[in-house]
Parts: sequence; structure tokens; C-alpha cells
Amino acid sequence: MNQIEVIGNRTLSVKYIANASGIQVGQSIFGLRSWEIENRIKKINDVKSVKVQKVFPHLIRIEIVERAPLAKVVVGDTWFYVDDQGVRVNTPSDNPDQLISLFVPSLEYDSIPITLEVIRTWMSDFDTPLKLVKMVHNNLFILQLQNDIFIKCESVQNLKEKVPVLKPLLREVQVKALKVVGFDLRMKKDIVLIQDEEEVF
Repeated sequence: MNQIEVIGNRTLSVKYIANASGIQVGQSIFGLRSWEIENRIKKINDVKSVKVQKVFPHLIRIEIVERAPLAKVVVGDTWFYVDDQGVRVNTPSDNPDQLISLFVPSLEYDSIPITLEVIRTWMSDFDTPLKLVKMVHNNLFILQLQNDIFIKCESVQNLKEKVPVLKPLLREVQVKALKVVGFDLRMKKDIVLIQDEEEVF
């Protein structure tokens, strides 16, 4: 008789993963193919990756990485959660208030992948966490940081180009506790200071 050990699961139960694996109680470990078990478990939407290992004489170790929700996508009156790759995931069990709100005008034109690319770029280059990102249209994104500063940009490329200038500006605002509404990155060479909240939207 074989035993199943599941490691790495956060929200998915061991029983659920064991059932999805297709392993039968009493089945010989020698007749099992690790890649077949992995393929069955990969069909679970909330599983990002899986590795199956046979530990002789009778243990099957299943190591999984679950998809972690990154953002709450809002489209009109509907909303759902996605991970960093844009895959829909179940409601997070941790703190949903910590997630980035992602507003898109529609689900057409790759709006979610494009907006997620803006989020990933921000997260790789800046320390200040994001509160929300709104895609107004293909050439206008509004980012609101956790410290309530707004950033307007027209694309991922636009954001990347302005990193060397924007980073010290944000640090200065934080260190000196300056009252700044936000920054508009869309000018070719400069960064424009947003002084009124009405200029944001």
C-alpha cells in the first residue's frame, strides 16, 4: 500500500490533491508514472506547478506551488481575482484588502495582460506598493500607490524609461514628507508634477 504526502499546499486540501492525482489505494509504486500524476494535478486551476517524486518503497511525495492572487480585476459591475500571469484564481484566503485593484474598461484587446505587465514592471523597479491600476485606454494607465500618490503613464516602455528620474523623486517625497498629488510620465523628456486631484482622471 502506498502513502501520499502533499507539501506546499496553502488553500487546496491534501484529500483534493490526492483525488486529483488519480493514485489508487494499494496501487504498486512501480506502476506509477510521475509525469502522468503531474499532468492530472496540473489540471487544477489553482496549481501553478507540481513535482511528483517516488520515495521507495511506498511513498509518493507531491510538491505543489499554488497560484497566489495578485490583483482583483474589476470590469464594470463584475470582479474576479488573477495571479501574476493573469490566470483566474479562487478568492484568496489571506487578506484580500492587500491585493492590487485592477480596473479595465473591458476584457477585450488583451487589457488584463497589458495592465499586469505595467504592474510587474512597477513591482520590479519600485519599492512603494501599488493600491490600484486603472487602464483608461491602450495609451493611458493611472497607478495609485499605497501612499496615495498617482502616476500617469502611457505604456510599460514609458514607465521603464522614466524609472531613473521617478525613483529619486518618489524617495524625496517620502523623506521630506512633501505634499504631492502625483506625476505624469507621458511627456517625452520630462516628468510633470500633478498638483490637483482633478488632473488625475
